[in-house]
Amino acid sequence: MTKTHDDSVSRFDQLFREKGIRSQRSYPNEQLIQFVAGNWFALAPEQRREIRILEVGCGSGANLWMLAKEGFSVYGIDSSAAGIAIAESHLRDKWGVSASLECGSVVDLPYGNGFFDAVVDVVTLQHLNLEDSARALAEIRRVLKPGGQFFSYRASDRCSMFLNSGADFVDAVTVSNVANTAMPLHGNGPMSFWGPALVRQIYLAQGFEVESIERHARTYGNCSCTVEYLAITAKNSS
Repeated sequence: MTKTHDDSVSRFDQLFREKGIRSQRSYPNEQLIQFVAGNWFALAPEQRREIRILEVGCGSGANLWMLAKEGFSVYGIDSSAAGIAIAESHLRDKWGVSASLECGSVVDLPYGNGFFDAVVDVVTLQHLNLEDSARALAEIRRVLKPGGQFFSYRASDRCSMFLNSGADFVDAVTVSNVANTAMPLHGNGPMSFWGPALVRQIYLAQGFEVESIERHARTYGNCSCTVEYLAITAKNSS
C-alpha cells in the first residue's frame, strides 16, 4: 500500500469519527440500483439469498441496507472501524437488516477465491492512485466467481476539480487533495479521475471484460462546476 492509500484511509476515518452518519449520504446510488435490478431483481426470494454481493468501501451502509432489504447475501468492507460501527447500527436500528461486515482494505481482501457473485464500488476506488488501483482490481477479480459482475461508480476526467484542484498530482490522474474550496468534493483527500480509455486499459490488464461505461454529470449550484461520474460494469473474464 502507498502513502496515497494511507492518506485516504486516514481522511475518511476522521470524517466518520467527526460526523458519524452525516459523513455520507443515507440512500443508495441510483446507478447501483439499476445494475442490481438488471441482473437479479427478477429472481425469487430464495434465489436471491444465494447471490453473494460485496461492497468495497461500504462506509455507513447507504447501499448495504438496500441490498439486504432486497434479500441478497450482503457483505461489506471498509478501512475505517468507525465507519463499520456506524454501518452496523444503521442497518440494525433503522432498517432491521444485517450484513457481514469487516474492517479491512480493498487492496488485501479477507475473502476466498471466487467467493462472490458481484462486487460493487461507489466512489471508493476513486480515492486510490494508479498503483493501488491495480492492486485493488486484482483483489476484486480474485474474489469474484468466473463471470462474476463488478460495478464501479467513480469520478471522471471531465470533472472541474481535475484541473482546478489546487493540489499536487500524485500520478497522471490522481491529485493529493481537492484543496480549492470553490470546488465540490474539496477536502476529501486523494482523488483519481479516470476516462473511459483508461478504464478499459486497466481493467483489461487485470482480467476484466468491460461491458458498459456510462457518463453521469451534474453542475453544482452557483459555482458552475461540473462533476461527472462513470458508471462502469464489467465481469471477471476468467
